[in-house]
Amino acid sequence: MPTMATAGLKPCATAEEPSGHNNSGCGLCEAPADGFDAAYGGGLCRNCADRLAELRRDVGVRDA
Repeated sequence: MPTMATAGLKPCATAEEPSGHNNSGCGLCEAPADGFDAAYGGGLCRNCADRLAELRRDVGVRDA
């Protein structure tokens, strides 16, 4: 079973990305990254990922 994020209809996040991709730190705050966010293009913690998803929804950004 693949553990890395794969291309699809919308960006996916995973906590199982290689540490070289998530660099073990969130790209928006100082918390450890919980996974790699494809829409953001970097590692994010759960809190920042949730807030980024809310922001995308609030401004009307749709996933392809």
